[in-house]
Amino acid sequence: MAHGAPPPGAITFVGTDSNIYYCDTKCSEPKCITCKAAAIHVRRDDAIVPVADSVLDAGPASTTEYGWPTFSPDGKRLAYSSETHKQADNSFAVWVYDLARSQPTQIFASRAERIVYLAWLPDAQHLSFLLGEPRGLSLVLAEVKESRPVRIVTTGMPLYFDWGARPDEVALHTLALDSDRTEQVSLMSVTPTSQNIVKVLSSGRTPFKTPAWSPDGRHLAYIANYHAESNIVVADADAGHPRSVVSLPVGENSFVWAPDSAHLAYSTAIMPQNPTYHGIKLVDVASANSKWLTKSDVVAFFFAPDSRHLAYIGVPEEKPYYTWSVVDVKTGAEKALGNFLATPDESTAYRFFDQLAVSHTIWSPDSSSFIYAGVRLTGSPEQALGFAPPPMAYIVPIDGSEPHAVSNAVLAFFSPAR
Repeated sequence: MAHGAPPPGAITFVGTDSNIYYCDTKCSEPKCITCKAAAIHVRRDDAIVPVADSVLDAGPASTTEYGWPTFSPDGKRLAYSSETHKQADNSFAVWVYDLARSQPTQIFASRAERIVYLAWLPDAQHLSFLLGEPRGLSLVLAEVKESRPVRIVTTGMPLYFDWGARPDEVALHTLALDSDRTEQVSLMSVTPTSQNIVKVLSSGRTPFKTPAWSPDGRHLAYIANYHAESNIVVADADAGHPRSVVSLPVGENSFVWAPDSAHLAYSTAIMPQNPTYHGIKLVDVASANSKWLTKSDVVAFFFAPDSRHLAYIGVPEEKPYYTWSVVDVKTGAEKALGNFLATPDESTAYRFFDQLAVSHTIWSPDSSSFIYAGVRLTGSPEQALGFAPPPMAYIVPIDGSEPHAVSNAVLAFFSPAR
């Protein structure tokens, strides 16, 4: 990327008005894809209906909030959720927006179940999402076409997952809702007519979130409990030939795959109630050798598409803000890239960054920049601010040049590298 030029790719963000926006990285005129004037027609139930008749315009007494914009793997569509409140009546929906045709399609609606999170399957033809129900969470699978039935794959609380390269397999980490409350990591086969656990990978307390296939689809990583000791395990794609590559300290653990599929970054939070991780290590999957990337306290970390850099969010001791830093994985050189205040939406994303790593990216496709939404600080305040300006989405070049302010936003992501 030339100095000062915007990186390639596209971005999506949730505005402070709770609408979903899309634009290239110059973003001189963000396109609002959920504003009433932006969508002339909505396709639903095999019929074209005027937008005034759709949930996008549910009447003057209603308010609709949109969330979790999620690029399809091919970058051609955006999925997002909606939550409409009208007096005592609520409705929730999942939408898919075709970027080339400027057409939204509603693929799911509910009066009671809030959409918690969305993740595309690698084939870009299916979408999965979590529904929040009184007893726990349900993982739902939907074909991205209107008026198609959806299916509940499994239930649990918590419930973390990653889809395999084929749409018929999913790795799960769940705590069952039955009376036994069994926690397990498993591999499930999902066919058009059935779904079955084909292999249990670990049973009992497993202090982590998301099992994940390597980006090349050749390996599956998860954390297992062996004799009261937690280990990062890397197995073949079918969960065969598991081997421990890291023995972990006691605590809550998180890991993310490097896009090169040869390394994992991992960290441990000693106190589960405090989601602060103590440093980040990098393990070479083949040799099982680990090294420190940083010893700073962090809350989340994100690999660049080229696997060369890792962005992380630091937690300065007794300071009322977070910090952005980037570390060169090869040389270990670190660079501070500014202080900021997080939005509630971004804070939720950071809390579950290892699950979001399988569905979202903050990095530009060329690994030159990342995006976040928050309040950028020019100094280092010693105490909490009495007031703050509205949050903005910022594109931050990792060469240390000035961040580019995009628009008012509470949550932001880049399109995937392809």
